[in-house]
Amino acid sequence: MEMPTPPAGNAQHPIALVVISANDLAASSAFYASVFGWQMMKMSAELTGVATQAGPPAALRAKIPDGFPGVVPYLRVPDVDAALKRATDAGATIERSPFKVPMMGTLARFKDVSGTIYGVTDAVVPGGAPSIPMPFGGNPRPVAGAICSLEMYAIDEASPRFFSEQFGWGTMPTMPQFVAFDPGAGIGGVFQSHTPALPAVAYIYVADAASMLDTIEANGGQRQGDAMSMPGMGTFGYFKDPSGTTMGLIGP
Repeated sequence: MEMPTPPAGNAQHPIALVVISANDLAASSAFYASVFGWQMMKMSAELTGVATQAGPPAALRAKIPDGFPGVVPYLRVPDVDAALKRATDAGATIERSPFKVPMMGTLARFKDVSGTIYGVTDAVVPGGAPSIPMPFGGNPRPVAGAICSLEMYAIDEASPRFFSEQFGWGTMPTMPQFVAFDPGAGIGGVFQSHTPALPAVAYIYVADAASMLDTIEANGGQRQGDAMSMPGMGTFGYFKDPSGTTMGLIGP
């Protein structure tokens, strides 16, 4: 099975940052550094900046309230206030008004028309946002340790249409309950309509998903089942990090 390729977006609003919930900030920082080789920069008692091997930079954030999603992607915008107005005019609601973070610029968060939380930021992605196609089929593979894809909850086709119209992302239905998206720069992913309880999952590319799940368990994580191979696409695995955040793996 070959995953259909969505049309490329306009590249103006790539995913510039992926924030991962980490209420046990010290344990999660040590885990990701040891298992995936991510470089950590502690910015405050609640926030640690992360440099990954490729793809968008990340951050680990502590003091997350109950019920908050484990992952929030932030879209690059030139003007946070203008982006929020455009989003709310199209049916989104503001989850957090604009705020400033040292070295990360101005950020804000909104709930899209499906109730899934996204962020916007005017921070510039270091080195730009080179395209990383979803690592399926005949597409090139990113380096191991890269955040390579996202899976976001969307109740129906309204969310894909929202991101296409408001942020210029390319979208295409693929399998039942999945719509692939491509911002045109950086990473893409899929909208899924089957699991509202897991609104956002970030995927890390690895050389061997099955052996990585063993490594994850040895370093304080918890596997969520065994690695699953999908012919023509790749191998998938899921785990919870030491803070209980669900993350995904993609391997060949």
